[in-house]
Amino acid sequence: MCTLLFVKPFETIDEALDYLYSFINYETDLSYSYGSVHYNIERTVRLLERAGSPHEGMKIIHVAGTKGKGSVCRILSAILSAQGIKTGLFTSPHLEWVNERIEVSGDRIEDREIVSLLNDLRPAIDDFPMPSKPTTFEILTLLAIVYFRRRNVEWSVLETGMGGRFDSTNFAVPEVSVITPVSLDHTDKLGTTAELIAYEKAGIIKDRRPAVIGYQPYPVSGVFVRRAEETKSPLLFVQERCSYEIGAMGEEGTRFSVSVDGVRFRDLFLTLAGEHQVQNAVTAMLALKTIGMLPGEACVREALGKIFFPGRLELITRDRRFLLDSAHNKDSARVLAAAVRGIYRYERLFSIIGIVKGKDIDGIVRHVASVSDGLVVSEPVTHKPVDTAYVYETAKKYFPACGLEPDLKKAIDGTVCVSTPRDLVLITGSFYTTAPARSYLLSRRGGGL
Repeated sequence: MCTLLFVKPFETIDEALDYLYSFINYETDLSYSYGSVHYNIERTVRLLERAGSPHEGMKIIHVAGTKGKGSVCRILSAILSAQGIKTGLFTSPHLEWVNERIEVSGDRIEDREIVSLLNDLRPAIDDFPMPSKPTTFEILTLLAIVYFRRRNVEWSVLETGMGGRFDSTNFAVPEVSVITPVSLDHTDKLGTTAELIAYEKAGIIKDRRPAVIGYQPYPVSGVFVRRAEETKSPLLFVQERCSYEIGAMGEEGTRFSVSVDGVRFRDLFLTLAGEHQVQNAVTAMLALKTIGMLPGEACVREALGKIFFPGRLELITRDRRFLLDSAHNKDSARVLAAAVRGIYRYERLFSIIGIVKGKDIDGIVRHVASVSDGLVVSEPVTHKPVDTAYVYETAKKYFPACGLEPDLKKAIDGTVCVSTPRDLVLITGSFYTTAPARSYLLSRRGGGL
């Protein structure tokens, strides 16, 4: 005989988030081996089924990749929303608040809605036996899909958390799958070569559903071709179907023209700086054209001109000009260095860098040091393992005069003291560095954004 215990409902967002983060969180706990035992889709499917299968019949665009997937997702959502389409967006990680991960047509989910959803879904979550309890990210995936269904969204854009094949978002049977550039990241989980990582990303390609492959810095096209042959999926490579010309690049964004599979768009302006963001926009536009959802030039222009993505080449002006970018692997750092050289104007560049353990520390530091006139190693604010002493020793190889200040706020304050308003301060290396830095900068006096 079972006794039904009364569970006090959550009343505050803090109570709800304490519950959410009481589960295994692979974003902060790296000790779990990568594979179907710990990372699997079945738990997410069972969660969705216990919540009434809100995913059934949902129109989904599914996005994986190492670099640019967050930007592609935001661009997809912006262009769909500009057409008057109610669009759900699920992304990760967040910079400051978990609400950033779940949006409908640009509006973040509110605290009270998270509390209500977790209260409603808690019985389905708690009913899982102890050995197979869902993870924090799986529960967040569930929250997003149930929320989208309740808000009657017409399209949902889902970003994978890590990889693709075993990611909780891979329950989706999307209208189109999108794979952005693949590079060497999460090599302890996904594999040590670009081909192995591409194989994991290719796992989101579904039977007879089209897949759009973005600009790839590594020769991994064969991995996607093989997966498409297995699934009988139409495969579209952006580099073969599209071309673009840069008109002008500046700190506020990039002006460009593009041909998307034969359709011409002239003199567009994207409020995300850097050529790599133009490539992300072109990828998103081809994906939408593939499913018949790419609107005319005026609508696209309106959408691209309003996008805001904090922590990605984000310029904040206080008593100094601060540039925040969450480059956390070698290729992202290379793109960042190229953008800094080609776009920004300054007398000297002072860099503050904080990297979590397990990343390509040498590759990240080398590219950041190559554009820096001053360099300080600091420490990310995270529960993940860090080895700041090793980052510092690595940095000294490329910038012998670099400094060490583990306290991020002190690193920022110290850099302000030795710089002038004509200089630029770059903060990078990890989301766990840029997020707390952003919060601190926005609280500082000395000017507005």
